[in-house]
Amino acid sequence: MRYAAIDFETANYERASACSLGIVVSDGTRVTDEWYHLIRPPKMLFDEGCMRVNHIRPEMVEEEPEFPAFWEEIASRLEGRVVFAHNAPFDMGVLGAMLDWYDLPDLHFRYGCTVKLSRALWQDMENHRLNTVAGLLGFSFQHHQALADAAACEYIVRAALKKTNTATVEDMMAATGQKLTSFRVKRTHRPAALFEE
Repeated sequence: MRYAAIDFETANYERASACSLGIVVSDGTRVTDEWYHLIRPPKMLFDEGCMRVNHIRPEMVEEEPEFPAFWEEIASRLEGRVVFAHNAPFDMGVLGAMLDWYDLPDLHFRYGCTVKLSRALWQDMENHRLNTVAGLLGFSFQHHQALADAAACEYIVRAALKKTNTATVEDMMAATGQKLTSFRVKRTHRPAALFEE
């Protein structure tokens, strides 16, 4: 069994503004691989609110490569796997937007959301934010740092495997009434210039 957990941080509230990505790969008992990088977003427009949350500022990424430089690293960790994210629609939306922006090849995987998973398994928690769920399960980390958030997400999946006493993430999802979703990129087929402000 191998699955991955991912987390993006963005420069602003546009999906195609990824400025960092963390990926953690696990075999269900331990982390087998970690990958993290700062990313120069397509447009260097940084929102003050986003910077307050993730502490990533323009000068930190202006010399970093743009997203296409990391496509192979990302694909090697996600292709064909089950992938988890906490509030998966956000992270999958960012990934799809970045692939669309740069017209990069599709990635093929199924994904699950650990927000929904934690709501199903730990209903009595005061909320199901990443820091709350992971913290109550005994995992301490620096919230809103992409690799740390991905590691927390992976830890939640591992805890869910134990709680459901299941051997695969597919069985775990079925046992909790959750569905895995096939990742899809919504292609706009618009030139990048049309996105400019």
